Amino acid sequence: MNIRAVDLNLLKAFDALMTERAVTRAAARIGLSQPAMSHALSRLRGLFADELFVRAAAGMEPTTRAHEIAPLVTAAIEHIEAALRLGAGFDPATSAAIFTAGMAEYAEIALVGPLARAFARAAPGATLRLLPATGRGIAEQLERGAIDVAVAHIGNPPAHIEATVLLRDPFVVVARQGHPVAAQPMSLEAYAAQNHVLVSPHGTTTGALDRILVDFGLKRRIAMLVATYLAVPAALAASDLIATVPRRVAEQIAANATIAITPLPVDFATTVSMAWHRRAAADPAQSWFRTLLSDAAAPDSGG
Repeated sequence: MNIRAVDLNLLKAFDALMTERAVTRAAARIGLSQPAMSHALSRLRGLFADELFVRAAAGMEPTTRAHEIAPLVTAAIEHIEAALRLGAGFDPATSAAIFTAGMAEYAEIALVGPLARAFARAAPGATLRLLPATGRGIAEQLERGAIDVAVAHIGNPPAHIEATVLLRDPFVVVARQGHPVAAQPMSLEAYAAQNHVLVSPHGTTTGALDRILVDFGLKRRIAMLVATYLAVPAALAASDLIATVPRRVAEQIAANATIAITPLPVDFATTVSMAWHRRAAADPAQSWFRTLLSDAAAPDSGG
């Protein structure tokens, strides 16, 4: 059988059933009613002359035949959708689509301004959604289509996830205006001797910078842990603490609070990547969205 000749909606129904292993969840995944999904499953069983999915304790278990055709169905969906896109094209000015980016907190702070401006200007009828994305959950979010792209610290993604470095942002020191460290550049020893605020979403008491200090025979005192960068301005305003944050975050804080920004006396930066599922690699709408993100991350973007 030529799977590419099968109706695209049926192929998507099969793909959703393989992912969700339940008729109700599969229907919700692709926007069908439960009866429509049940009817699609019945047609699929007739087309492939196999039960495809059988009831099990944990839900619906794919048969051997279903596992055999699953990669062929995925490839067929990608081929058909690519052909449709080539014929339809994409115009952001008339689009009403929803574009979803999963972002680490730092990436959202750094990019939301220039990204929101560019998105509203280029695609006034479309919707931009920014969702949290960190760690090992990123690949899974991309796989099931919960997000279109991820902008975060991305290590070694699986083969079906493509990634590129989006920006490298040096860390700087921030403190309240009038703090002694703001008067002149610090030595590394003077930096380590300060009392520090550490942004630590998971509550860990050290970071990569602390390992660098150890190489110089130094150790800093973490006097306060906060979960997000949003807590940093209040912590600095009420104390003689200092914080070490990416430059773009420092600039955002300085725009809304009275703080001083000084250089960090060691070369240390954060690298943020952009990742997407390979099925979206040739999608014109997604290509446009990734370009928009890249432009927002550029040094002269105003972020």
